[in-house]
Amino acid sequence: MSTYTPISDEMESRARTVLSSCAISEFRRLKIEKIDGVLCLLGALPTWYHKQLAQEMVRRLRPEIPIPIRNLTHVERRDGI
Repeated sequence: MSTYTPISDEMESRARTVLSSCAISEFRRLKIEKIDGVLCLLGALPTWYHKQLAQEMVRRLRPEIPIPIRNLTHVERRDGI
Protein backbone atom coordinates (compact mmCIF):
# COMPACT_ATOMS: atom_id res chain seq x y z
CA MET A 1 0.00 0.00 0.00
CA SER A 2 1.34 3.41 -0.98
CA THR A 3 1.21 6.34 1.40
CA TYR A 4 1.49 9.97 0.51
CA THR A 5 1.56 13.40 2.06
CA PRO A 6 -1.47 15.53 1.15
CA ILE A 7 -0.74 18.40 -1.22
CA SER A 8 -0.02 21.78 0.37
CA ASP A 9 -1.21 25.11 -1.00
CA GLU A 10 2.42 25.86 -1.88
CA MET A 11 2.74 22.69 -3.96
CA GLU A 12 -0.53 23.46 -5.75
CA SER A 13 0.84 26.92 -6.58
CA ARG A 14 4.16 25.49 -7.79
CA ALA A 15 2.36 23.03 -10.07
CA ARG A 16 0.28 25.85 -11.50
CA THR A 17 3.43 27.90 -12.09
CA VAL A 18 5.39 25.13 -13.82
CA LEU A 19 2.57 24.39 -16.24
CA SER A 20 1.59 28.01 -16.88
CA SER A 21 5.18 28.93 -17.76
CA CYS A 22 5.68 25.96 -20.08
CA ALA A 23 6.43 26.48 -23.78
CA ILE A 24 3.66 23.99 -24.65
CA SER A 25 0.58 26.18 -25.00
CA GLU A 26 -1.88 23.39 -24.10
CA PHE A 27 -0.22 23.06 -20.69
CA ARG A 28 -0.86 26.72 -19.97
CA ARG A 29 -4.60 26.10 -20.36
CA LEU A 30 -4.78 23.21 -17.88
CA LYS A 31 -6.53 23.71 -14.56
CA ILE A 32 -4.89 22.58 -11.34
CA GLU A 33 -7.11 21.87 -8.33
CA LYS A 34 -6.45 20.35 -4.95
CA ILE A 35 -9.26 17.94 -4.13
CA ASP A 36 -9.18 15.88 -0.93
CA GLY A 37 -5.41 16.37 -0.61
CA VAL A 38 -4.75 15.18 -4.17
CA LEU A 39 -3.48 17.37 -7.00
CA CYS A 40 -5.86 17.11 -9.96
CA LEU A 41 -4.95 18.05 -13.52
CA LEU A 42 -7.99 19.05 -15.58
CA GLY A 43 -8.43 20.01 -19.21
CA ALA A 44 -7.80 18.78 -22.73
CA LEU A 45 -4.53 17.80 -24.39
CA PRO A 46 -3.81 16.82 -28.00
CA THR A 47 -2.05 13.48 -27.35
CA TRP A 48 -1.51 10.79 -24.74
CA TYR A 49 2.14 11.84 -24.73
CA HIS A 50 1.18 15.37 -23.64
CA LYS A 51 -1.08 13.94 -20.93
CA GLN A 52 1.80 11.91 -19.49
CA LEU A 53 4.32 14.74 -19.90
CA ALA A 54 2.15 17.22 -17.96
CA GLN A 55 1.80 14.71 -15.14
CA GLU A 56 5.55 14.03 -14.98
CA MET A 57 6.40 17.74 -14.99
CA VAL A 58 4.29 18.13 -11.85
CA ARG A 59 5.59 14.91 -10.27
CA ARG A 60 9.21 16.16 -10.54
CA LEU A 61 8.45 19.18 -8.35
CA ARG A 62 9.03 16.98 -5.30
CA PRO A 63 11.07 13.91 -6.28
CA GLU A 64 11.89 12.91 -2.71
CA ILE A 65 8.24 12.37 -1.68
CA PRO A 66 5.50 10.97 -3.94
CA ILE A 67 2.98 13.59 -5.03
CA PRO A 68 -0.58 12.30 -5.16
CA ILE A 69 -1.72 13.23 -8.66
CA ARG A 70 -5.03 12.48 -10.34
CA ASN A 71 -4.63 13.16 -14.04
CA LEU A 72 -8.17 13.92 -15.21
CA THR A 73 -7.12 15.47 -18.50
CA HIS A 74 -8.63 14.04 -21.65
CA VAL A 75 -7.13 13.62 -25.08
CA GLU A 76 -8.86 15.51 -27.88
CA ARG A 77 -8.21 13.88 -31.20
CA ARG A 78 -7.65 16.47 -33.87
CA ASP A 79 -7.49 14.16 -36.88
CA GLY A 80 -11.25 13.59 -37.09
CA ILE A 81 -11.01 9.86 -36.37
